[in-house]
Amino acid sequence: MGVIDEFGFPFCVTAHAFNRDKSQVAVCPNSNEVHIYSRGAAQWTLTHELKEHDLLVTSIDWAPQTNRIVTCSQDKNAYVWTLDAAGSVWKPTLVHLRIHRAATQVKWSPQENKFAVASGDKCVAICYFGEDNDWWVSKHIRQPIASTVLCVDWHPNNVLVACGGADMKARVLSAYIKGVDQKPAPTAWGERLPFNTLCGEFASPAGGWVHSIAFSPDGEAVAFVTHDSTLTVASPATGEVVSTRSAGLPLLALVWPDQRTIVASGHDCSPVVYTHDGAAWRLAKKLGEDDKSRRSATASPSNSNSAFNLFRQMDSRSQQAKPGAAPGDGSLKSVHQNTITEMHRDPAGNPAEITTSGLDGKLVQWSIRA
Repeated sequence: MGVIDEFGFPFCVTAHAFNRDKSQVAVCPNSNEVHIYSRGAAQWTLTHELKEHDLLVTSIDWAPQTNRIVTCSQDKNAYVWTLDAAGSVWKPTLVHLRIHRAATQVKWSPQENKFAVASGDKCVAICYFGEDNDWWVSKHIRQPIASTVLCVDWHPNNVLVACGGADMKARVLSAYIKGVDQKPAPTAWGERLPFNTLCGEFASPAGGWVHSIAFSPDGEAVAFVTHDSTLTVASPATGEVVSTRSAGLPLLALVWPDQRTIVASGHDCSPVVYTHDGAAWRLAKKLGEDDKSRRSATASPSNSNSAFNLFRQMDSRSQQAKPGAAPGDGSLKSVHQNTITEMHRDPAGNPAEITTSGLDGKLVQWSIRA
């Protein structure tokens, strides 16, 4: 259990996505660009730079089967990137997104024939390829969303989408597109599922923003984390909605590796693992706090400056320097030294592995098994 691989960048990583075999990774260096790195024998090497966006890239998703990348940005646009026949150039296709505020997150559907884009325009854009027009078009889910959508996730049936955001609600809605989707089989969320059908709505326990949301692997439950450091799991089949409050700082990211395991992370800098013991969800362990000895030697220059780390940690915690304290005293016990902003499941489907990236410039692959 712990760190499998770690790579440090000299910049904040605001979004990342691996390809299927994890031989390449796309990262946003806190800018309007996306950089693609390839794994070499001893290190990662920059191979491509994607530069179509005008403002900060907020989200990246790499489809494991079709090998297409989708990106979205504060510039209110999304692009689908495909590799040319020679495998040397990523070509962008602009998506007809039709939103008037920033795009906040994007995710491919399980069948990779659609993707969902969350936005500040109080909607989720469901995008699909229009054969008639020969480009990517969108339909909007708007009701009953009342504010910025911060997170989205797809049900395994390729039709239902979960979303949450600044209106402090998590919802499950239908993203059925006639002519694109086959009629889905009945689930605990409902049987008749025309586009924009509300299948479930759940309030944030203490009125916090919903930062991340995910369906269980079988699609029978949905979990979300909120700004009050709470994990909530809702199961429509039983009507049960269970919330588990953390003593730590707010959680920002969530993945569901298997049916009885949820991993969440955020401002505390360490991923935390929740497990279901047959009766309730309980905090099982934190990852990486005893793993500093296994850190990669490729730490970024910004992370190797111990004095900078000291003052950054004091500032974030409103602490004063202790007389005679060594500069190294400012480092955290965790592998990440700043907020974890994004977390993903293994793209090949391995339930024992996850990846994280954060404001410290680190990209980390984890094993969550003992």
